Amino acid sequence: MPVLYKTDIPSDADLKVCVTGIRSEADLVVYETTSPWEATQSQIWCYSDIRGEASKAVYFTNSAWEADLIIYKTDIQSDAEWLNNAKTGLV
Repeated sequence: MPVLYKTDIPSDADLKVCVTGIRSEADLVVYETTSPWEATQSQIWCYSDIRGEASKAVYFTNSAWEADLIIYKTDIQSDAEWLNNAKTGLV
């Protein structure tokens, strides 16, 4: 489901994302994988270099004010979860 394409152009993105180092500030805790087969839930992300394979284009920003979604990255797949359910439709 969330196979994403990273873009360097903010206006080209479907979603602007900011990464935080503080879990409680995040809307979503994300687990990143290199396997599109594992990306079956909105909190498990895989990236593709081919835009046509991706469900959304994302732009990573350093500004939380500019972001549509604030994420916290985890190394444990079972820890990935939505912390702000109001934003679940974004991904």
